[in-house]
Amino acid sequence: MQAPAPKKTIRTSVMLPEAIHSRIQMLADANDVSAAWIIRAAVMQFLAEHGEETKLPLRLPKTKEGSLT
Repeated sequence: MQAPAPKKTIRTSVMLPEAIHSRIQMLADANDVSAAWIIRAAVMQFLAEHGEETKLPLRLPKTKEGSLT
């Protein structure tokens, strides 16, 4: 599964809870891709599901120690 390469990219940064960062890195390592690839894929999926909406479900579920499960 390969994300399509955009013609122009812009670097950005996000702050993540340590537990989330660790899970992303574990997924990246297990799939031989970068953490940035995982994050790009997640953003692209979110936009595919919600990109046309003007009001988004921006409240994250309450979690323990930065976990989303």
